[in-house]
Order: sequence, then C-alpha cells, then structure tokens
Amino acid sequence: MPIGAWLDARAKRLAPPLAADEAVAELVPPGAVAALFRSPLGKHQAFAAWTLLFYALWYRRHVRGQRADGDVFETLGAR
Repeated sequence: MPIGAWLDARAKRLAPPLAADEAVAELVPPGAVAALFRSPLGKHQAFAAWTLLFYALWYRRHVRGQRADGDVFETLGAR
C-alpha cells in the first residue's frame, strides 16, 4: 500500500490536528509531530506518521468512545 504517498499528499492537513491531539502528545512532543510531517516521508518516517495517525484514531474510538463519522480529517477535528 502506498501509505507514504497518501500521508505526504495530506501532510499539511494532518500535522496540526495530530500535533494538537492529547493522546499523541502523551507519546510525542507536538513539535516533533509537526517536524515529522514537514519533511518528505521516507519508509521509516511514513511508518512513524502512520502509527501516530492510527493511534490517534484508535484512541478516539476505543478510549473516548467517539464515533468515526466522516473522514480522517473530520474525525481528528471532532472534540
């Protein structure tokens, strides 16, 4: 799957909500999340970015009980 290409194409939209996400911030400083998405994503960076995105979405659904109504950006933007 071309996950790296998908993430690269959406990096500017993904970085702010992921950097601001409370669950992600417990694991990675917000500045590091933003920096990850500012550079082209190689294989290891894409894996890290995908892991953070998946964790943020998983946490919202399974810890907070938030429904995933909408796309990734709508889900990350919901509070």
